[in-house]
Amino acid sequence: MHRARTSGFTLIELVVVIIILGVLAVSAAPKFLDLSSEGVIATSENLKGVINSTSTLVYSKSVIEGVEKSPSAEIMINGQLVEVVYGYPAGTKNGISAVIDFDEGDWNNNQRDSDWHSRASVYPGAWIYWHGSFDEDAGSLQCYLRYRQSVAVNARPIIDFEFREC
Repeated sequence: MHRARTSGFTLIELVVVIIILGVLAVSAAPKFLDLSSEGVIATSENLKGVINSTSTLVYSKSVIEGVEKSPSAEIMINGQLVEVVYGYPAGTKNGISAVIDFDEGDWNNNQRDSDWHSRASVYPGAWIYWHGSFDEDAGSLQCYLRYRQSVAVNARPIIDFEFREC
């Protein structure tokens, strides 16, 4: 008698192959799906909106105080003197950086464990922000938000986001 020859895989072989494919998928997926850079870009876009709204509110306060046409002035906001240029926050530590309101621990200019870092730009009248997940400075990574102060009456500050290497 001839034994019937069957072809195909047994149930155990199929289960082993599925387990191996699952392990490979779990280990390889993070390399193909880099969600951290998308998160940094999204939070940077959010910060851009915060800076834009804040500068508009500071301008409104400058109009009330009558300094919106001055190339250099100071106004009082929440008990703090804020430098303004043509009514908008100056691109300095005592300008835009002073009026951005972050929660405690989210913001620190020198600590690596904070969410955001900042420094003066290489351009006068500009301030740079970058996400705290990067140990390096923003310029070398090409992933930063830059606030450039107003340069003339009725000219809004320029807020641009560079994200080549996020």
